[in-house]
Amino acid sequence: MKIVGYIRVSTSEQVNEGMSLEAQEAKISAWADANGAEVVEIVREEGVSGSKLLQDRPGGKKVARLLEARRPGVDAVVVVRMDRLGRDAAEQIDLLKRFRTGKLGVVAIAQHIDLATPHGRAMAQIGAVFAELERALIAERTTETLAEMRAQGRVTNHAPFGWRAEGDYLVRDEDEQATLARLVELREEGLSFHKVADLLNQERHPTKRGGPWQAMTVRNVYLRTVEDAA
Repeated sequence: MKIVGYIRVSTSEQVNEGMSLEAQEAKISAWADANGAEVVEIVREEGVSGSKLLQDRPGGKKVARLLEARRPGVDAVVVVRMDRLGRDAAEQIDLLKRFRTGKLGVVAIAQHIDLATPHGRAMAQIGAVFAELERALIAERTTETLAEMRAQGRVTNHAPFGWRAEGDYLVRDEDEQATLARLVELREEGLSFHKVADLLNQERHPTKRGGPWQAMTVRNVYLRTVEDAA
């Protein structure tokens, strides 16, 4: 079996949940070794959000071309999780259909997706729908919280770190969410706000305005996050 690996991270996602490009590539290589597959190419996608359609990403175009080819030259595209290909449920389901009906297979290692069986196809589609539902519910809860804060006269004239405003709603900003996770992780390891700021700057995580982190900014974001989680 010949495979193409597809790995992707958002701007800051490489430090969150072990999903760095290196970690993804290692998992794909290990899967290939275990299954006697030859890795023809690893398509790397760095600093690209999964909210972009596959064909609109530089690396994603290669996968899209393989899907469209009558003789793709490889047997399957391997990813760690299906959300590396895309986060939108409708797009994921469309991609699953194209993989299933074409000459190119897809393997999602962590989810044990096997499109060769009806059960596998159903589970892949259900997973895509519920992943999108979870994101929508988080955004809804945050919007409701802000509405309550407004009713109490609390200031909510800007989106908190980790979110962006779209009209009257807040939508998760995946890059900022990854940075936020890293910030909380470093702080809970016992690092001072100054040291957390230094590390975030060294790892090139921007603030909401795109500037460097300061200890006071880290403190404000961390305390707000802890309060929201309480």
